[in-house]
Amino acid sequence: MGFMDKMKGTMSAGMSGSTADYAQLANKLAQSGVPCTAEIQSMDATGQADFSGKQYSFAVKVEGNGDPYQATVLQFLPEGGESNYNVGDRFQAKADPDDPSRLLLFGKA
Repeated sequence: MGFMDKMKGTMSAGMSGSTADYAQLANKLAQSGVPCTAEIQSMDATGQADFSGKQYSFAVKVEGNGDPYQATVLQFLPEGGESNYNVGDRFQAKADPDDPSRLLLFGKA
């Protein structure tokens, strides 16, 4: 087992299942996500947190990836970062090409 294999095992061991899933989704969308725009309809804290911050659930209206549709985004935000996300704000997003309901928000559109 090489050094990087050991590091991957150590990093994975410290992650919860939801954190690991989130990391996999973020990596996939960074590589092959479909660019779109998402408008926040509502936002709620889920009560979950990890090393990167608190998790929020965003109900969004998605455009630019076929017909407009509604989706729910689960995303971790750094402490204090939630003040940058408000109902009505539009964000650049990337959707999973295999499941457009899975997406993440990036910078403001």
